[in-house]
Amino acid sequence: MSTNPSTASSTVGYDGQGHSPYGSADGEDVVESNIEEPQSYSPKRTNEPLSTQDPERRPLLSPDDPSVSPLNVRRVRISRGVITLSTVVSALWFILLLVSDFVSIPGFNNRGRSFFELDLIFLSLIANFTALTFFTVPSPFERTVGYVTSGFIAFVLFLILVVPYLRHQHGMVGFLTVLWVSATMAFGCLADYFVELAKTSEEIRLTGRPETRRTLFEYTAISVRFVLRVVVLILAFFLWLNVLFSAFDSRIKPWGKTVSVANDSLDLHLYCVGDVYGNSTNEEKRSQPTVLLESGQYTSVEEFSKWVEELYHLNKIQKYCLYDHPGMGFSDSAPSPISIGIITDMLHEALTKEKIYGPFTLVGFDMGGLYSRVFASRHMDQVDSVLLVDSWPADLLKGNPLGNTAKGERKDENFKKTLGIRPMSSRTGLALWLEGVVAPFSLRNFKRMLLHRDGSNSRIWGDSMRYQSKFIRAKLQEQITSNILSYNEVVNADEQLHKVPLSVVTSNTMIKNSPNWGRWQRELTKLGTGAVEWLIADGDHKIWENPKGVKDLQDILRGIVTGETVIPLEAENTTDLVQNTP
Repeated sequence: MSTNPSTASSTVGYDGQGHSPYGSADGEDVVESNIEEPQSYSPKRTNEPLSTQDPERRPLLSPDDPSVSPLNVRRVRISRGVITLSTVVSALWFILLLVSDFVSIPGFNNRGRSFFELDLIFLSLIANFTALTFFTVPSPFERTVGYVTSGFIAFVLFLILVVPYLRHQHGMVGFLTVLWVSATMAFGCLADYFVELAKTSEEIRLTGRPETRRTLFEYTAISVRFVLRVVVLILAFFLWLNVLFSAFDSRIKPWGKTVSVANDSLDLHLYCVGDVYGNSTNEEKRSQPTVLLESGQYTSVEEFSKWVEELYHLNKIQKYCLYDHPGMGFSDSAPSPISIGIITDMLHEALTKEKIYGPFTLVGFDMGGLYSRVFASRHMDQVDSVLLVDSWPADLLKGNPLGNTAKGERKDENFKKTLGIRPMSSRTGLALWLEGVVAPFSLRNFKRMLLHRDGSNSRIWGDSMRYQSKFIRAKLQEQITSNILSYNEVVNADEQLHKVPLSVVTSNTMIKNSPNWGRWQRELTKLGTGAVEWLIADGDHKIWENPKGVKDLQDILRGIVTGETVIPLEAENTTDLVQNTP
């Protein structure tokens, strides 16, 4: 019986291997000639994207393949975009804060303005840079450090919210800055966690297992980022510590009043003692001028006023007033720019609001003498007399005070060494800016508290005041305009001072230390053509700290307010000390 070929053909491969179930006539299997041998499988790269390939057919990749990346996950790409955007925002914020120290930007001046906000944004930039650098290499250790750093900043935010003084000083600018920095740091850590999850997921999906080994590149990346994170953590801790000091110091309340001036942009601390309103029925008390004190470059008016306060308690003078310059003591920071004339206008506004109209005896020490001269020239009808205590000449406002050789001035004097005065040069401005940037991170407050027992009063208006960030910013503002605005204001003011009785008290130590100080003090006596007195007192620059010097100061001030002449210009001790002065 013959076999149908088609039937035979259909039975070939019945067992899936091309064998006939019946076998061949010669005992061999019959194999269909057109059946190809199976090809051995060899994985090949394809141009088809991995994400569109069938997972069952996708070849496994090497862990070192660039395609094995956490950036394949959309959430990771979005996180990197958010960090990049926050870095741009932080950079713009940093620039605006930096510029606002030199010119006024609406909305960027808070009442306690210092370098605090600038430093915070700088920390944010470092943290964002750290997060973006080697973004695809996660590290749990670095993430932990970042969370702790964000916690410190969040605690600073908590202090600002719960302490009224800090809330008043930092305002909306400070609050938003702290909130922004804390949020960006926390999100950077969260993004690192997303990267870690995505990295593990992609390794399992594309290589078949999670990768546990790390390359030299990854170890280097983790080490660099970890060091940067630790540096940011340490700086955040120091900043947090200084905010704690500020919160603790807020328990000290200003004596007197804080008066809103300059369109409510800041509060000026004003303190007056005695019948400054002229309401007394006692003729002597009512007729005496009000002593108005001006502080020095690095000396607070609270410290300078001690010898005047003693006179008041001894009933030698009847009334006096003092105030803190913006950024010093209990006064708020002022928006930039500021100058001697601008600050004296603020003082006059505060006095007017408090209905204190004088007449005043202006007592200016050190740089405060320049303020007294400008105030006197602008409000002649309210000024009775002026007393300059070891006061600055206007030349010290210039970048090079000894530049005018026509007057025989010496050029080789180091004022910081001979007089303890920092000249208003560009180098001084740069040094002040650097000091201000470092101040919020400084441990100086902690060190002085332990070694010198410095308390809140010292940090607010005492010896430690000069190390506070708000004070340093005020000195920087002072330096920026000294050669431009302030110098011209003082020179113009001097043209009016011939109408005001003027007295000068000079330190004999300063004359001996400086080849220029005696000549400058002699020039001050020529500002007034009325009754002029010049007393050279014993003691250093702070004359009131010398027992004999403080008596001389008190005697001459008592003579001024009572109308008596105590020391004539031709006094023997004056001639002896300055006879060799050019």
